[in-house]
Amino acid sequence: MRLLTRNGYDWTAKLKGLADDVAALQLRSAWLDGEIVLLDKHGVPDFNALQNAFDRAAVEQLQFFVFDLPYYAGHDLRAVPLEQRRALLGTLMQRSHSARPRFSEAFAVPAAELLHKACHMRLEGVIGKRRGAPYVSRRTTSWIKLKCTQRQEFVIGGYTDPQGSRSGLGALLLGIHDAQGHLRYAGRVGTGFDAPTLKLLKQRLDPLKAAHSPFHEPPREARGHWVKPQLVAEVSFGEWTPDGRVRHSVFHGLRADKPARTITRETATPAPAPAHKGKEATPALPQGLRVSHPERVIDSATGLTKLDLVNHYLRVAKRMLPHLEGRPVAMLRAPSGVEGQHFFQKHGESLRIPALTRLDPKLDPGHPAMMQVDSFEALVGAAQMNVVEFHTWNALSKRIEQPDHMTFDLDPGEGVSWPQMREAAQLVHALLDELGLVNFLKTSGGKGLHVVVPLTPRADWDTVRDFSRAVVQHLAQVLPDRFVAKSGARNRVGKIFVDYLRNGRGATTAAAFSARARPGLGVSMPCAWDELPTLTAGDQWTIVNAHERLDSGDDPWAAYAKTNQTLSGAMKKLAL
Repeated sequence: MRLLTRNGYDWTAKLKGLADDVAALQLRSAWLDGEIVLLDKHGVPDFNALQNAFDRAAVEQLQFFVFDLPYYAGHDLRAVPLEQRRALLGTLMQRSHSARPRFSEAFAVPAAELLHKACHMRLEGVIGKRRGAPYVSRRTTSWIKLKCTQRQEFVIGGYTDPQGSRSGLGALLLGIHDAQGHLRYAGRVGTGFDAPTLKLLKQRLDPLKAAHSPFHEPPREARGHWVKPQLVAEVSFGEWTPDGRVRHSVFHGLRADKPARTITRETATPAPAPAHKGKEATPALPQGLRVSHPERVIDSATGLTKLDLVNHYLRVAKRMLPHLEGRPVAMLRAPSGVEGQHFFQKHGESLRIPALTRLDPKLDPGHPAMMQVDSFEALVGAAQMNVVEFHTWNALSKRIEQPDHMTFDLDPGEGVSWPQMREAAQLVHALLDELGLVNFLKTSGGKGLHVVVPLTPRADWDTVRDFSRAVVQHLAQVLPDRFVAKSGARNRVGKIFVDYLRNGRGATTAAAFSARARPGLGVSMPCAWDELPTLTAGDQWTIVNAHERLDSGDDPWAAYAKTNQTLSGAMKKLAL
């Protein structure tokens, strides 16, 4: 009997008592999947106490909550539906004569109601698992995290240096005032920034530099640059630690309406009750729009339904519409689900979608009128009509002969690993930076990554296409073991084709926040460049977890619409 961590470390010796209790179950050839926790006096898992238990070698109170059984008695159960695996596991766990290995119970109640109760108990959140799902050894769309978070203002007392490709600063050092008016260190926040925000913060903090720490008791674990405690940041976070630090913090912005001297620790209030008891609350549909057959499964791999897709577009509409408005759009419909036949439509003569804009046929001579999605109603109405994917031109309709952005689609060939994809994106990013072109990253929602270069609409289609082709040819010449400039599966085995053909007139690319009609229903998600090392796949975000990304308040493309640049200087550097 061995206890192994997620990273494969053997902790059996560290947890000898727990190992003995698990061995006492006398199971035959079994793998148990679970989590060790240390409960506080209220029966709530205490993460800090868990860490301290290892530091003090006081692990006898740890408990092992077992939630899954991938193997038993020589049988591989990973393809067996979740509820059947857990039924067998529950029976086996009844053999335990100790309170330390425990069966992790399931609660078949509406998610909103359960999350409300979990937040009220000050738990970190709830894990949701899809019935019938197989067991997989990675993050998947069949299980989701529903988190409880808190939010308040903090005084900025300093900052750390940036790491990796990040510029400006690394993390803000936060503080709050105690009853005596002393500024107490409250932890740090290092996420929720985009490049313009980092630049702005650095500009605001530089004049406030101080020689000494503003905190009453300077934190030993925080090394950085001190500033006068005048700026106030709004931060969301998961919980307070016993020593007064915040965990899982996300920066949301500066607050100019509250003096720094008034910032104290706020008392958390219970989470609001769910909007509809016994029913998970969802965003409201536009008036007059009805979702037909909402229960119809459109992805058998995950069990996701048509209503799940509509809800995704309801949630992302505010962020997605700026990428759709005012430009021709093509739609991929999947009326029989992602495994069925797909219909790619560039013209809207046969689509009865409310509020869909039909363009002047003169914009595409010899073809029916193209279409635009300019409103919330049109976006959600298209999803109701079985549209899964939204693809856009690189130009606005009003200036259709001058592209306003250029796209490099990194398409991996057979045998290309994900670390190679990350490296390739970084190389494209570095080359474009060297050419003086600001560029932005997003996942494709499928296997690849997209690098997008916003442009002031001056150059014509041929100029933009020829330039993008020259960039790709340069990459293929300098790094022929990584890149190829020719399309076709045979040409890119073990290599990456950076698709410049997306920059021709009439070509389209999946829009930011669009779902993809593939198993898992991945989503094309805007990312910050300093996130690239942490990305795990082109479909890392799906219609299941995309809203978690948006709920953080972070907009890595906040500077996109404000970027004004042409190709003139870059063409000279590339000798075109």
